[in-house]
Amino acid sequence: MKLRAQNKIVTGALILLLILMVAGALLSAPPVRADEVFRLPATSAPLGMATDHTRGRYWTLDKASGRLTLTAIKPDGTVEGSMSSRDSLTSAQALAFESGEAYVADIGGRRSQVTVYQVTEPWPGTEILKAIAYPLAYPDGSHDAAAILVDADHRISLVTKGPQAGVYQAPAQPTRDAPNPLTRVADVPDGVTDGVVLQDGRIVLRTATTVLTLDAGFAPLGQAEIPAGERGQSVTQAMDPAQVLTAAGTGGVVNAVPVPGPAPATPTPRATRIPKSQTQATAGPEENRTFAQTGTTASIAVAAGLAALAGLVVVLRRR
Repeated sequence: MKLRAQNKIVTGALILLLILMVAGALLSAPPVRADEVFRLPATSAPLGMATDHTRGRYWTLDKASGRLTLTAIKPDGTVEGSMSSRDSLTSAQALAFESGEAYVADIGGRRSQVTVYQVTEPWPGTEILKAIAYPLAYPDGSHDAAAILVDADHRISLVTKGPQAGVYQAPAQPTRDAPNPLTRVADVPDGVTDGVVLQDGRIVLRTATTVLTLDAGFAPLGQAEIPAGERGQSVTQAMDPAQVLTAAGTGGVVNAVPVPGPAPATPTPRATRIPKSQTQATAGPEENRTFAQTGTTASIAVAAGLAALAGLVVVLRRR
């Protein structure tokens, strides 16, 4: 009876070992890279879109009853999850993402003072308890804006619309305690609906019909027409750095457009920045991030489990 019990234990251990080997192969496989053209969910009506290149996902700013709501989407269009805040928005218009931090631009309507919310390390399925709010004040009266630019140094700029459309830049270190004065730094064409700072430092703006590329000093480098039938307002850099995505077209289609104009000979170096504080939280980061572990981390965990089981099998067989 004792030998039979040991054989059952050994058999069970071997079966578990096989299951772990299969799981390890699946977890360590590289993620599927779809084409840079996909469909947003039928219920999605994004106000803005931004790219997290490090984790290989897109974020959309959702139009949801005045609340700050972000949704994470894989490059194939699969929804990873949403997160929302208790912050109330007046007229959110745009979204930017830089080095682990999302920036939500509540800048719509003709206002002399607007707000940009910073969300540190957003993660699908968590709640934003309190985003960091930066009040910004125009130096020359009220403006309507629909685009936010955040560069590698996390410097915030807003792009306004109207006859005197321009780029207004916030201080390098904005404060939460008082309105931060904006400074007009460049003129732009009227009708800009969104913009993005590319990883190489160039800037891409879009209107209803055109994608414009500027250098870091806002000098024009090139432009291209947006494909016919694409009626969206958003733009963000694709996972392929040579393309931008114009979202969302008819039926929720996201189109890829090559970045017009020449690439810089020397790309702008990327800054490394440690987030100031965590702005999310009902569940801890580790509790929510296990589903998105990299293949390397998962493989290490599986290998450790295999080693332990192999040792158990050897011990049982020697008895």
